[in-house]
Amino acid sequence: MNTGQNAAQMKPYDVCGLALFLLALPLISPQSVLGQENKIDVDQFHLEAIDGAEAHASVSTDSPGGQKTAMVVVSKIGLEFWSVELRAAGINFEPGKTYEVKFQAKSTPTQFIYVVPEKTDGNQGSIAEGTTLQIPGDWAECTVVFHTTDTANPGRLTLSGLSANPASYWFTNFSLSQK
Repeated sequence: MNTGQNAAQMKPYDVCGLALFLLALPLISPQSVLGQENKIDVDQFHLEAIDGAEAHASVSTDSPGGQKTAMVVVSKIGLEFWSVELRAAGINFEPGKTYEVKFQAKSTPTQFIYVVPEKTDGNQGSIAEGTTLQIPGDWAECTVVFHTTDTANPGRLTLSGLSANPASYWFTNFSLSQK
């Protein structure tokens, strides 16, 4: 394209090419990925109850703004505090990166949970130090920042410690961004 042309002299394919380039720029620019929030749908989460724990999960719209919500009810605790976990698979993490997870949550009664990114490739270990959060009885904004030490491809985000006591939990509006 001749940069000396004005808009009236540009051919239709020049305008289309420029428009496509401008639309694709965020996709090919490495800086655009940094800090971009990626939504995690609550349908990605899977409930794991082991070691004698009893729990069930469902998806509803009982949240601020009527967004989809993952609800977990723990009716019987297991042998260990991590015997009930809510896991979102299909999330890949790179080593040496800092990530931020944001979500809204509430519990009845108020409870603590443990949030950690993990591998799922056979060696199901943590790839960053987890964070313990107190989940209040009313909807609250939750933010967890972690620095990964290993690759998790495939990986997952795990909400653990749901079986410390019988309780009900609600989670919604998840987003993940690299900082």
